[in-house]
Amino acid sequence: MTGYLLGIDAGTTSFKTALYTDEGAAVHMVKEEYVLLTQKAGWVEYRAEDYWTLLCRLIKKLLAESGIPPEKILALAVSSQGETLICLDESGKPLMNAICWLDNRSEKEADRIRAHFGKKVIYEKSGQADVTATWPATKILWLKEKMPEVFEKTAHYLLLEDYLIYRLTGCYVCEENLWASSLLYDINKDCWWPEMLHYLDITAEQLPDRKGCGQPAGMVSALASGQTGLSPDTLVVTGALDQTCGSIGAGKIFPGEVTETTGSCLAVSAAVDRFVPYCEERPITCQNHAVKGRYTILLWSQTAGMVLKWYAGCFFSKEFREGENIYRLIDREAEEAAAGSEGLVMLPHLSGASNPEYNSMARGVFYGMTLGHERKHFSRAILEAVAYMLRRNIEQIEGIGENVSGIYSMGGGAESDIWCRIKADVTRKRVETVQVKECACLGAAILAGVGAGIFSDIDSAVRKVSGRGKLFVPTEENRAVYDRSFGAYIDLYNALVPVFRKYGD
Repeated sequence: MTGYLLGIDAGTTSFKTALYTDEGAAVHMVKEEYVLLTQKAGWVEYRAEDYWTLLCRLIKKLLAESGIPPEKILALAVSSQGETLICLDESGKPLMNAICWLDNRSEKEADRIRAHFGKKVIYEKSGQADVTATWPATKILWLKEKMPEVFEKTAHYLLLEDYLIYRLTGCYVCEENLWASSLLYDINKDCWWPEMLHYLDITAEQLPDRKGCGQPAGMVSALASGQTGLSPDTLVVTGALDQTCGSIGAGKIFPGEVTETTGSCLAVSAAVDRFVPYCEERPITCQNHAVKGRYTILLWSQTAGMVLKWYAGCFFSKEFREGENIYRLIDREAEEAAAGSEGLVMLPHLSGASNPEYNSMARGVFYGMTLGHERKHFSRAILEAVAYMLRRNIEQIEGIGENVSGIYSMGGGAESDIWCRIKADVTRKRVETVQVKECACLGAAILAGVGAGIFSDIDSAVRKVSGRGKLFVPTEENRAVYDRSFGAYIDLYNALVPVFRKYGD
């Protein structure tokens, strides 16, 4: 009897559920978007119960549309957004809304944790390059001081994947890849970080039972079976962080392989076989991989595809009303402009700059405008700006002695041939698109298959299901102009740092 695997992608603004055969072939996928709660400045929340309601609705829809009998679904796993914190009481009920990873209420607490432990210790324990309000430890400290009634009643601190596993199985189980950025887990000693727990005044008993990625967590409970339509014979398996699952689904988890995802943000992931030593001058994130003994370099920038979305909304409204595919129109215009956009350079920092600048005051800039520039130059300059961010990330990876044999492109940006060609020319690396459309869902399904014993391990599963996409090879003719433009991009940012500092909010 053919069996099926269920991959769940619990994203920041949408959930996806997808069924695959036990050979990794896609069967059916359903998706639903949702809107986060932002009633207060800097606060980003969502009702924890609504995450579960959304998942139940999607699984029922997936089963109905696919026609797959629930008893044929052998196992499932979750690919999860990172850092979203959920506080439960003794009975397993949420004490408040989930605090989303985007929430910045705990900036002062982040500063205090950094000052107390120091960036070097933080890195050596968690692999994180800095302490930001994103990390759950900072939010727990905020709760202790600003919402003591919740802090005192919290019996279970969970991240989103853990909460979904709990609702599916009734078990408090987590996996180690997702918890690396919590600042509560020592990724090298493979234990909860006792000094951090003591500093926050919490105990290990308030945290879930840790497992590796792709390990059995429990069977679907009778209660969850009734709510989702799943069979109680379906095994629930630990998944991984969405970026990790994306790399697994893309089949690019071996040292030397780098994936880049141009979605709303730019995320770059590189698997390495060692923990990279701390370097104050070159901060990176290097955390534990889903594969034991392997690590992942994670680099990101807040605004990439989001810049293109802003540009399309502001300057292509007429074409949108006329039914044009705006993004393909931008591609065509960018094709008409020469490499380097005739001296027009953009800083794409519309919401601050992350790696490697870590400057929340940075802002977007167009530089070099002349009377000769047209809209097509602005279209190309945006695509080039994201490619320059990518090159900075690649140079960081190579700067610590790691080899980058090629770049594998995922996300919406991979659908643009001109953008992929620009990335290849700017980075001087071969860029290959990933054939799989929903890499995170497939990555979660692969982990489910590992946990169910269908695949012997993650590496062999990845080799079995990975395919090839379009290949873009860098051209020598654009090398000089992109080296010059990339230099202008770096110099422009450095020159404007005092301005960002002086006039930033």
